Amino acid sequence: MMQRLIGNAMVAMGATAAISGCVIKPLSDSAVLKHVNGNVVRMSVEWEDRFDRAQIPAFYNNEAKYFHWGPEANQYRWVQTIAGTRRDIYGMVFRRALVADGVPALKRYDWVDVYLGNEEQTNYSELRAPVVLRLVCRAADSECKARSKRELGGENEVVSKGRPPEMDLVTFTKLYDLKGQPLKQQAK
Repeated sequence: MMQRLIGNAMVAMGATAAISGCVIKPLSDSAVLKHVNGNVVRMSVEWEDRFDRAQIPAFYNNEAKYFHWGPEANQYRWVQTIAGTRRDIYGMVFRRALVADGVPALKRYDWVDVYLGNEEQTNYSELRAPVVLRLVCRAADSECKARSKRELGGENEVVSKGRPPEMDLVTFTKLYDLKGQPLKQQAK
């Protein structure tokens, strides 16, 4: 519940700034950023996959403007992810993440491993963005989630430090046109 309240407050502040014509750096805690930047973090999916249209942020979305969301980004799978880190540092991480080929359709509250890269170098249009590497647990799989918590020492924590080797093998397939409509040969 608290995650949702904080998330809604951050979205509202960003929307207010963007509607007024400002593009400001999205709110972030430097200690949390230092902890997660360049690492793989276990996160929860907030927006589930949609294959009938692309996940395009609203025109007033400050995060999307700041990190250069453009029509090129509309062609790929994206999900909104969140992590509430507690083990090494207390904080919240919200990231729009590009979904790698091979990751099955994601539902809300599924747990995924996301490579976060360096936030300052994020550019959605150039696909320099957080990447969902793998599905870890389905939302309803309480056994899997309990095992994950035991292994990591918390619900959403850093899984591994540094850029994982599998990043060199990750691919992304264009599923949508520049306006976010499904490509005919890719439609599901």
